[in-house]
Amino acid sequence: PDRARLDRYGVHMEDALLAIEAARVGMPLGWVYEGHKRFETRLLVPPRAPVPEALGDLLVETDDGHRVPLSEVATITESEGPAQIRRENRVRIVRVEVNLRGRDLLSWVTDAQVAVTDKVVLPSGYEVQWSGQFENFERASKRLAVVVPIALALIFGMLLWNFGDFRYAVSVFAVVPFALTGGMVGLILRDMEFSIPAAVGFIALAGVAVLNGVVLATDVRHALHEGGHFDSALVKGSVHTMRAVLTTGAVAALGFLPMALATGAGSEVQRPLATTVVFGIGASTLMTMFLLPAILKITLRREQKAQLRGHAHHHPVAATTTRE
Repeated sequence: PDRARLDRYGVHMEDALLAIEAARVGMPLGWVYEGHKRFETRLLVPPRAPVPEALGDLLVETDDGHRVPLSEVATITESEGPAQIRRENRVRIVRVEVNLRGRDLLSWVTDAQVAVTDKVVLPSGYEVQWSGQFENFERASKRLAVVVPIALALIFGMLLWNFGDFRYAVSVFAVVPFALTGGMVGLILRDMEFSIPAAVGFIALAGVAVLNGVVLATDVRHALHEGGHFDSALVKGSVHTMRAVLTTGAVAALGFLPMALATGAGSEVQRPLATTVVFGIGASTLMTMFLLPAILKITLRREQKAQLRGHAHHHPVAATTTRE
C-alpha cells in the first residue's frame, strides 16, 4: 500500500487489504445449515485472470463513494512470504518444528545449537529461541535440582527420626548411592539418556532402597538390644530379614518390568523410569544383604568394643591366662 496515494484518494488501508482478501479467500458472510451439517458462506470476488497483475483491476471504495482501481493506491508484486504471521509477546516469530526419531532430545538440541551458532548468520534484530519439549526439559531440570536434594534430605531426616541414632541413619542411607549407581548402569546398558522420567525413577528408587535397609538395620538393632553377640546379631539380623528384603525388591522390580519393556504409546516416558527402578532395586537389594551388615559393623564399633570389654570383665581368669 502507498500511504500517500491512499490519503490522496481517501481510501483506508484496511479497505485495500479487504479487497485482496475478498479476491483470494473470500469474505465470510454467514452459515448455511443442511440438517446437522454446517457450511460457511463466503463472498468471493476473483480477479479477471489468475495473475498478480489482474489484482490491480479490483475496485476499492473511497470516502466519497467513488471507486478506484487497487493499482492506483498500491504496488502489486509477486513474492514468497510466510503463509501466516505469528506473534508472541508482540514480536513476530517464525517456527521451525522438528520431530525426532531414534535419538534423544537433549543431545540433538545441543548439536543443533552448535550448528546454528557456527553456520547461521542472523540479521540485526533477529534471535533464535529453543522451545518445545526442550524448554520443558530445562524447566523440569531446574525444579529437579531443588526437589532431589530436598527428597534425599527428607529421607535422611526420617531415618534419623526413626532410629534416633546418627550411625544407623548414615549406615542405611549409604545404600542409596549404590542403588542410584545401579540405575545409571541400567540406563547405560539399554543405551538410554538421562531424562526427567529417569530422575523421577531415581527418587522412587531411593525410597525403596532405604525401606529395605530400615528392615535389616531394625532387626540387627533388636538383636543387639537382646544382648546377643555383636557378630551373631549381624548375621542373625541379615538372615532373618533376607526373605523380607528379597520379597520387597522382587515385587517392586517385577511391577516395573512391563513398563521397562514397553514399546507402545507413552513408552518413551515409562521405559527410562522403569529401567532405573528395576536395575537400581537389583543393585540395592544385593548391597543391602551383603554391604549393609559390613557398614553397620564399621559404624557400630563402639558397641562392639563395649561388648568385648564386658566379656573380658566377666571372665578375668581367661584374660589373665591370655596375657601370660
